[in-house]
Amino acid sequence: MATTYSNANRPGLGTKIGKGFMWVWLILGLVPLVFMFITSIKPEGIANATPPRWFFTPTFDNFANVLAGGQGTSQGFGRLLLNSAVVSLGATALTILLAVPAAYALSMRSFAARQKISGWILSTYMFPPIVAVIPIFVFAGQLELMDTFAVLIIPYAAFNLPVAIWILRSTIVQIPFEIQEAAMVDGANHWGTLRQVIWPLLVPSVATVSVLTIVLTWNEFLFALSLTRSGAKTAPVGLQEFTGMFGTDWGSITAAATLVVVPILILTIVLRQKMVSGLTFGAVK
Repeated sequence: MATTYSNANRPGLGTKIGKGFMWVWLILGLVPLVFMFITSIKPEGIANATPPRWFFTPTFDNFANVLAGGQGTSQGFGRLLLNSAVVSLGATALTILLAVPAAYALSMRSFAARQKISGWILSTYMFPPIVAVIPIFVFAGQLELMDTFAVLIIPYAAFNLPVAIWILRSTIVQIPFEIQEAAMVDGANHWGTLRQVIWPLLVPSVATVSVLTIVLTWNEFLFALSLTRSGAKTAPVGLQEFTGMFGTDWGSITAAATLVVVPILILTIVLRQKMVSGLTFGAVK
């Protein structure tokens, strides 16, 4: 009997093939990142060698030059990373601040138009951001907001709101309504219920929304290129300065790209468990 139970719980051939495929896919996906890091620690001259040289003495001079503001760059890359962090965290905070009450309102049974408004909000996610560049550029100039953090934070939050609202709304809908009723019977109003009952249960979904918003904001290039000059310029825009008329400084550009990738990689690893639980919440009752 014990042997039968053990065999029943042993992964089948299909499961093993699936796991093997996922590991192969993961390794292939890591190849560009590994190659980027290896290039970033190559000495000057070797980084641009063709074909690539695999035996060399590692150095971090490229990282030091990039952070200090090397030749051909307008400012140190450390300042650009700080700008990216300010914009990403600001956009994420604004997105959460607006998405949580909106998701709660759209989950109320007493709100008759919740389904129609929810569908309309989700449809706005299909709006291509590139169409809004010129209007935002014009309005920013009229309001004297060019090259400021606000001119990036507000559009980034607006473009991330639809998916944030839907993720949070899906989580709230799966929370038993009796819990909210019990809080209201005890005298809590809607804001009190949201703060004391709903919010603690939303933490995994909020972590998921935060990571998605930070990643999309951190990597955004078009708006940062069009709406900033130097004061609020972000790291993705600074990467283009390492490619000039006479070629590409591969050592510097890969060092800068590594600095851009590492914070997001660390954030994803730290919050991976909450992200998974946030995305799968409500799938199994």
